[in-house]
Order: sequence, then C-alpha cells, then structure tokens
Amino acid sequence: MGKNVTVAHIQYDFDDVLEEEHENDDGFYINIDKNLNEIKEYKIKVLANNEGVDAGEKNSFEKINSYLYMAQLDGQKFLFNTIKKDYSKMFEGADYTAVDSIKVQTKRFILGTTEGNIKVLNSNFSLEREINQAHAGEITKLKFFPSGEALISGSQDMQVKIWSVKDGSNPRSLIGHKATITDIAIIDRGRNVLSASLDGTIRLWECGTASTVHTFSRKENPHDGVNSIAIFMGTEKQLLGVQDIKKRDLEFGTYGKHVIAGHVSGVITVHDVFSKRQTTQLPSKFTSPCNSLAIDVDDPNYVYAGYENGMLAQWDLRSPEHPVDEFFINEGVRINSVCFTDDALLVSSGLDTSIKFDITRDSERQHPVIASKAPIFLVSDDNEVNQFCYTSHSKSQKQAIAVGKHSFFALYNLSSDVSI
Repeated sequence: MGKNVTVAHIQYDFDDVLEEEHENDDGFYINIDKNLNEIKEYKIKVLANNEGVDAGEKNSFEKINSYLYMAQLDGQKFLFNTIKKDYSKMFEGADYTAVDSIKVQTKRFILGTTEGNIKVLNSNFSLEREINQAHAGEITKLKFFPSGEALISGSQDMQVKIWSVKDGSNPRSLIGHKATITDIAIIDRGRNVLSASLDGTIRLWECGTASTVHTFSRKENPHDGVNSIAIFMGTEKQLLGVQDIKKRDLEFGTYGKHVIAGHVSGVITVHDVFSKRQTTQLPSKFTSPCNSLAIDVDDPNYVYAGYENGMLAQWDLRSPEHPVDEFFINEGVRINSVCFTDDALLVSSGLDTSIKFDITRDSERQHPVIASKAPIFLVSDDNEVNQFCYTSHSKSQKQAIAVGKHSFFALYNLSSDVSI
C-alpha cells in the first residue's frame, strides 16, 4: 500500500496580507488535510506595526525568498510557492484545458479552451493570434512543432489538426480516430506525429499526406482507451534490412523511438515506433485508470504515472513487475496531470491541489528519488489545474505555467528551492 502525502493549502492572498501595513493584528489560514475527512486549520497571525508573525506555540512561518515560504506546524514543515505572475484576468470567460510553449528566436505560448478555441501569445503574453472554433469540442492537447511556426491540436471532436501560427490557416486535418483525442507527441522535426485516443489506438501520422502510417493498440485489449502518451529514445540497437527501409518511405526519425501509453484499465504499455512491436506492459496494480504519464528526461528508464485514485507511482521499465515507489496524493481524488521538469515533478490533483516534488539523484541510490516528504505546494487560489508547461530554457531560469478552470493561467518561478 502506498504512503500518503500530507496536503496543505494556504490562503491565496497571504503574501498580500504579509506586505500590508496593519494597525491591528490581521492573519491568514493554512489548512492541513490529514485525510479527505479530517482538515486542521492553523491561523497565522500577522502582528501590527510590522512586528512579524505569530504561528502559535512551537510553530513558525517565514519567507525563504521572493516566491517561497515555509511553515513549521506541529513539527512538520510545509513549503509554499507563490505565483510570479497571474494572467487569469487577461482572457476571462473560458476554462483552459491545454498549454505549450516554445523558444525559437522568441518565446511563444499557446492555450486551448473548453470551447475549442486556440490562443497564441507572444513572449510578453500578449495575444498574437486567436483561432476561434478550431475544433467542435474541447481542446485536449496542444503542441508547437519544433520550428515554432506551426502547431498541432487534438480535441474531443476526434480530430487532430495542424495550424499555421503566422496566419491561422489549417493545412492538414488528421482524421481517423473514433473517440476523444487525449494526447499528442511529435517525432523529431514533425514529419511524423503520434496521437492517442480513448478508442484504444495510438496513430502514427505522416503530416505531409495526412495519412495513417500505423495504428498501435494494446495487444491484450485493443479497445483499452489511451489517456496519455510520451515518446522517448530507446537504448537498444536494431539491425535494418532492405525490406525494413523500403517499408518506411513515410517515416522520418522513427528509428529508436518508443511510445509509452497510460490506459483506462490502468495498464501501461510501451511500443517500439520503428518495429511496431509492443515491447513492455506494466500491470494495472492499482485497478485505476492511468491518467497522465511523464518520462524522466535524464533517465528514460523511469516513468512517473498519475492515476484516477490519487496514486502517483514511479516505474522502472527494466523491472516492470512492481513500481519503484508509490504514494497517494489526496487518496481517492484523481491525478489530473503529471509533468517532468528539470529534476522535479509537477502534479495536479483534484480541484485544488498543485505540487512540485523535487527529484534527487546520487551515486548511492539505485533510482531517482521523489522527495515525497518535502513537497512544495503551488499557490493557485484553489483552482483546478488541467495542465502544466515547463517554460525554462536555462538552468538559472526555471519557470512553469499552470492552466485550468475559471480562466486560471499563472506563471511560477521554480528556480530557488530550500533544503529541509
């Protein structure tokens, strides 16, 4: 049975309360969820005349840096990362369901909405282009092509579409799925892409002809819906024959690539994109849908999976029988999204919880370690986060965007951490 992460929530505007001038004592709250049925509230008193704070006997609350605060409550430490910039009021009236960013000469961002609209933003987060009614249903996934001049979208309307960033035109629509598109992955420069669907398939497309090159599905149950995919480079070598090369006139960069898929059954499968074989299957240990997957960029043998029942699990693809590590976040509440960043995991759970887990690596450990006892809670005004996007392009500037319901759209600075 997995361990439990103690979840904390802090009053959204607590940092404003701290900065204000007070003639009388003021304060804010921190709620600690012992479990779904037991919540303990702590009142942090902000003393008048800038005389500091009072968190109660043997408790403390302090500012670590510009965006990071630490509370010690009843012997347990909690970290809170505030928002660097909140853009939620910029485009009110829509729930955001998808986000991506890219930097090619300049930064760009894209947002997808429940209404099927796409917003392209420039480096200053100003609206550069809007594609209204890009889809007839909610947009579930958006990705920039590596050039930055085109993007690809997937939707509940079962279609995958390619768009020009420059003029908003739609040169290709990839049609063939029979249920909601749940995820998209781009191979190399983008001549080939992969799309996943609740119809149980992952389609390999050739974008120039908008044709399906191959359809992957789970060998044991071809109709097992796919919730999430990720692509990575395998380590094994393959011998190519003449016939192999001839068959691949519509494939570009598929050699060595693998796609991992999280299924509705909770099973996770791995497929060799080049050979078209299913190579690995991780069991449905938690009997709960696998909602979101992330590959460890620094070591693709490791996979992080979020489940409908609130479980976050770390798997080693070389030992697929059991997870390396597992723990509940709000047990019984779905994991919405898992995103691997620079040695950290961003995880969204349920209606109001967003967490950053640092990942540590050292020579004594046999696997990367998720710092589940030292989570950093992202302050989000109790907004449900649908997706994260890591926007950093240097070690010194680590930032991420979170988007979700009620037009929530926020930028976090993740650069400075603290050891506890």
